[in-house]
Amino acid sequence: MKTVWLITISFLFLFIENSIAQEIDCTVTLNYDALSGSARDNVLKLANSIQDYINGYRWTGQDFKGPKIKVTMSIYLTSASENLYSAQAFIGSQRPVYKSNDVSPMVRILDNQWQFSYTKDQLLYHDDFRFNSLTSFIDFYINIVLGFDYDSYDPLGGTKFFQRASNIVTMGQNSDTPTGWQPAGVGQYSRYALINDILSPKYEAFRKAFYDFEYNGIDMLSTQRDSAQAVIANALDRIANLAIQSGTRSPLLKEFFDAKYLEIADALKDYPDKGILEKLSIADQAHQSTYAKYISN
Repeated sequence: MKTVWLITISFLFLFIENSIAQEIDCTVTLNYDALSGSARDNVLKLANSIQDYINGYRWTGQDFKGPKIKVTMSIYLTSASENLYSAQAFIGSQRPVYKSNDVSPMVRILDNQWQFSYTKDQLLYHDDFRFNSLTSFIDFYINIVLGFDYDSYDPLGGTKFFQRASNIVTMGQNSDTPTGWQPAGVGQYSRYALINDILSPKYEAFRKAFYDFEYNGIDMLSTQRDSAQAVIANALDRIANLAIQSGTRSPLLKEFFDAKYLEIADALKDYPDKGILEKLSIADQAHQSTYAKYISN
């Protein structure tokens, strides 16, 4: 009886710890319209399993203060062969803006090179030291989300999470499913290319500018708009210079502009110096038409 009581108490403390310490609030959707038969039947519960895997884990190992980080993961299964699935995944995250009802988009990534093994009702569990083609992919992107979130509050504050993501990439390169974990062609996206940019000394200046843009800029717009806009313009000028000087489309810079271009345009819509938007039209040509609308206003 004493043993049963101790086991019950242990599980109770574990439940309490997890229930108060989770940092992520993730919504997972799964599209399996391209599949049929057993390949389709096997994944009917997968979205819920992934969502529970993400939301039920203490990712930082710390007492997380503040609202949970909102994350969206949309998975599109494209094909299957036995228990090996090919998929595309969209990962998005956001954080609240200081003294505002607005949210700031942080991550917007489409990864179309995901292969993973999965069997029906397979249990998903965390293991930082063993690569798993399904859970390690999830771990990689949650660490990317955490890294950018922490970088937005403290210069280079997300480094430990980015380093965890880098460790996962190294394991993925040596796995049976290396697709997406290996170097890609110039300007092409891969998980390797993204984390390589993030941790490169070349892009440390970007991460510091990102912090200024977010913490001293976007967060201050509602209380000190004029000075906040000046900070935003300065941070974007540094990022634009880096993009122009790089010459190639960095996966890191692409991720930033894909997530931020609408927020940038809105933040600077009444900023008197349109030169920064003109510069962004050169540095971020994929969203040139959006900047052009605000330049002409």
